[in-house]
Amino acid sequence: MPVRPPSVDPSTSIDRHTPVMQQYLRCKAQYPEAIVFFRLGDFYEMFFEDAERASRMLSLTLTSRGKDRQGDNIPMAGVPHHAAASYITKLLHLGQQVALCEQMADPSSVKGVVPREVVRVITPGLVLEESSLDARAHNYFVAISKSAQGFGLAVLEMSTAELYVGELRSGAEVLGELGRLQPQEILLQADSLADEVAEALRTMLPTCVLQRAQGDSGDAHAQNMIAEWLNRESSTMTQDDLGEAGQRAMRLALRYVADHHISTLHAKFRLQRYDVSAHLGLDMAAVRNLELTATLGGERVGSLLALLDKTCSSMGARLLRRDVLAPMTDAALIRRRHDAIEALMIDGTLRKGVRDAMVRLPDLERLLTRIESGMANPRDLASLREGLRTTRKIDGLLQGEDHAPARDVLPAIALERDELWVLERLERMLVEDPPLAVGSGDIIAQGAHGRVDELRSLSSSSKDVLLALEQAERTGTGIHSLRVKYTRAFGYYIEISRAKLTHVPAHYRRKQTLVGSERFTTEELDALQAEILTADEQLHAIEEELFARLRMEIALRAMGIRKLAAALAALDVSACWAELSLQNDYVRPTMDDTNELELKGSRHPVIEALGAAGSFVPNDIDLGAKSQGMAMITGPNMAGKSTIMRQVALSVIMAQSGGYVAATSARIGIVDRIFTRIGASDNVSRGESTFMVEMRETAALLRGATSKSLVLLDEIGRGTSTYDGLAIAWAVADHLAEHTRCRVLFATHYHELCKLAEHRPSRVKNYNVIVREHQGKMVFLHQLAEGAASQSYGIAVAELAGIPASVLAQAKHRLSELERPSALPRRSSKSSGEPEVNGLKRAHDSELEELRDALLKRDLDRTSPMEALIWLQEIRNRIERG
Repeated sequence: MPVRPPSVDPSTSIDRHTPVMQQYLRCKAQYPEAIVFFRLGDFYEMFFEDAERASRMLSLTLTSRGKDRQGDNIPMAGVPHHAAASYITKLLHLGQQVALCEQMADPSSVKGVVPREVVRVITPGLVLEESSLDARAHNYFVAISKSAQGFGLAVLEMSTAELYVGELRSGAEVLGELGRLQPQEILLQADSLADEVAEALRTMLPTCVLQRAQGDSGDAHAQNMIAEWLNRESSTMTQDDLGEAGQRAMRLALRYVADHHISTLHAKFRLQRYDVSAHLGLDMAAVRNLELTATLGGERVGSLLALLDKTCSSMGARLLRRDVLAPMTDAALIRRRHDAIEALMIDGTLRKGVRDAMVRLPDLERLLTRIESGMANPRDLASLREGLRTTRKIDGLLQGEDHAPARDVLPAIALERDELWVLERLERMLVEDPPLAVGSGDIIAQGAHGRVDELRSLSSSSKDVLLALEQAERTGTGIHSLRVKYTRAFGYYIEISRAKLTHVPAHYRRKQTLVGSERFTTEELDALQAEILTADEQLHAIEEELFARLRMEIALRAMGIRKLAAALAALDVSACWAELSLQNDYVRPTMDDTNELELKGSRHPVIEALGAAGSFVPNDIDLGAKSQGMAMITGPNMAGKSTIMRQVALSVIMAQSGGYVAATSARIGIVDRIFTRIGASDNVSRGESTFMVEMRETAALLRGATSKSLVLLDEIGRGTSTYDGLAIAWAVADHLAEHTRCRVLFATHYHELCKLAEHRPSRVKNYNVIVREHQGKMVFLHQLAEGAASQSYGIAVAELAGIPASVLAQAKHRLSELERPSALPRRSSKSSGEPEVNGLKRAHDSELEELRDALLKRDLDRTSPMEALIWLQEIRNRIERG
């Protein structure tokens, strides 16, 4: 059995190990949940249970590091230091934490055990390494707290140093936001909240790492930091903006960062308010059903984002993704974004110039974070220099006289004093092509620092220096046979033959006597030797110091560059939309704060792009105050009902993301939330059927929808009996039409629901997807028309699916029987005499009398359509039973 490292204080159990292993166990005890990467020379080693876990996860060879003092093997596995990043990335994707335990001194200068410390703990939500991040997506860490007033949310993007804090009203709202954010790691307040949402989160976000907060969320250090942030001159927020629960969540996040990230980077976070009302609400069901970032099969190709993302920079790609998942609700802000797209569509020369330049733009946001955290390497600074050069070029394009109209509506791109200082400093101090790490090659440019130039010259041309010294000594002494030589044992020396010893100057010091010659040295040669032998070491130390100073100087001026990065990302997104809109014939929507939603020639952007040119059939949609608001859509499967519903929602999302839409014209009143119930799904792991999932999602939309919402419902009530399903569907539709009064697209096979338009003529309008029969076959026209469908075409769809002819024939026969009006039941009789007929007549009259009395007694003014429908069904059942 392998020895297990202690989970608490190891002081009572480490004495049976060597000093190095004792050192490891102490580090492991500090971070028992993490896999400790323990630096030993050129490798990171893992021991005990860590080694066993890592060997399984990373396919490493499990070896041993000898035995402890009781004779037990010590399991060990390791990875090369230079290749550790790829292994760490894999562990993070598997939900693990990695604690980096580094050597804190040069082993060659230390007697005994090299001091080691954990310098950083990397978790899935606290990542800065470029190799471990998706360049085109955010990497969110979320802390959640709960108070009497609601839920607190702190959303941290470590790689871009962004922190959003706010409050939400309900657990359902929290789950909805988490589904949209799709964080990599969630920290839950260690109380009932953790039990309340943990199970739902595991189902909703199976790859997300869940943590429970340890200790008091009222951490004083974190509270002081919050106060410091709010007191900054640039801050426009107050404690009331954050709320009590928001501040608690923020303290949880800051404490976690301090415990795990080790560095002081959190002082650099840009604090912003997390305002749910500022963006269109999209829960996990909407993101999934509308295939915004991935198809229902989990593929990126075929999603809306895959179609839209033609950005040229990683910063632009992340901004576009954020826009799609959190569209804006400010009509004026949206219109300004549309102005920028229009300007770039008109000015093709500027659009092309901007996009060509953006291709060379590095990820300034994440570069700056690594610089501020002290993790940036020389190539990172070279990338920053290239980014500032590219920015200067883009600014030059915008300043052209021909581009003045566009410049007025585009983000300002200009290098101010601090940014110009940084660019000038980098160009003067940094070589053009620096190495990845300090000490692996030249970093400081020639002419930037006199001592560096001198040491570099000495290091690279020491032979020339020695030859020059040798020539000078020959001239000064007149000994033409004098030689300057070197041996490992004696270093540099001047060698003179015995025949010339009488010419040796007095300042020469004898170093060694040989048979035929003497070896001497001078103060100048000793000094030169010291310089030559230590030049590389001195050069490395000075370059490291100058590089660290340069990195710090840039970090102090990062704010202005961050603003530039945000402006560049916005410009990239606008240019992307302009290019996409020209290629795909998208149109600028009219945006306002009404409840209108009118689309002419609307198309599904993804299906259109994936299909043959001109094959998609456009449709007109009109919902809102001037129309009925609810479209009741009937028609067979495969006719395109779901496609029409999705394309309406995608048009809203594209418009409120600040983009154009796939239509010939569009007017869209701001939507606050989109609710979807499209397609069938279940949750076997939680014991929930398709119908239960459907009812849960329907319940959530009924509770959350407002008059500004857009609701898409497809085949509500299919998972239960026909009459139960019809009753539920009617009640849901009626509630949305009359009480919520929002914009609704309601697709159904229940033709009885078309009667709702007669009960609510001012709110509900019937539509159908046109189907034609040609030579006995069904032809889908994929065109929306007013009025209800004349039939369901279910058997025709079954025929298309390949159901055998004999089964289809029986189905048609049974359908004709079911559609025949029910006759009054007749009792069997031996004769057809009048008494029997009179008896049937009397029974019939009696039943009619009962129905008449029941109808007169019922208060129709207080009978809802749903109650009336159920009552009529009861009457029909009685008649059929006879």
